[in-house]
Amino acid sequence: MKTMILSLALLISTNAFAAADFSKKMELCALQTSDDPEAYEKAFSETFIYVNKATSLTAEQVRMINAHLIQVEYTTEPLTFQEIKTLFTTGDQRHNDLYFVTMTSKTTGAIFYEAKSYPGDNPYGVVFTSKGDLAAYNQDDNITLVEGQQTLECPWK
Repeated sequence: MKTMILSLALLISTNAFAAADFSKKMELCALQTSDDPEAYEKAFSETFIYVNKATSLTAEQVRMINAHLIQVEYTTEPLTFQEIKTLFTTGDQRHNDLYFVTMTSKTTGAIFYEAKSYPGDNPYGVVFTSKGDLAAYNQDDNITLVEGQQTLECPWK
């Protein structure tokens, strides 16, 4: 009986931690710096919103930007659009740029959104799927894919 319970517990835990399917997000690895400086441009077309100068954002865009701002520790609580603008125009982050980017895969047509800033030479950002789910972290051009509680660092090329 004890063996059966242990076997059942192992089976349940194995299924709970089954390998994540990163296949629909692997193309995001093109965001990572590589030997081919044009890899990103070959993989995605993009539309930028320069948040510092934007007149408005949707509630969903503000939610995604807040996820980025909290992740990189610009703030500990979600901000309103006006508070975000103030932070990046006259506040503590006035020397940094903040963007909301819509990226469309040239291969699959998949749409991703990235809220990103440039606290140095390279971007830091949070990438979302078209449904608004977390897809990846961009940390100094090092891309980490996210699927549920599992992550996968993109390989360097």
